[in-house]
Amino acid sequence: MPLNYDLENVAADLDDKSVAMVSNALVWGTLSIAMGKITKENWKEFYTRCHMIETIHGAWLRDKKGPRPITPDDVKSHIGLRTNVVTVSNAKFKTDIDRRLREQAKYLMN
Repeated sequence: MPLNYDLENVAADLDDKSVAMVSNALVWGTLSIAMGKITKENWKEFYTRCHMIETIHGAWLRDKKGPRPITPDDVKSHIGLRTNVVTVSNAKFKTDIDRRLREQAKYLMN
């Protein structure tokens, strides 16, 4: 199934090239964090999951200085972003985080 997204209700300046790069990272990031939208109610959890995944796998963005992690302001400015990703519970997400960390540790030990 293709990833579909909607940025129509996002207040961020999507014409700004640096904002557009963040938008793209957040859209694709919804797959990794298993959350399909950013709302006023869930933006902090959305950011928390982004931070967790970036801590394991590295920053989703790069700038002239190097890796550039997603910030709370990046997420908050994208309230209204929607994708067709199914949101999973925190418990299921935490199980996935445990799996990812164990896989990374196993890789580093070999």
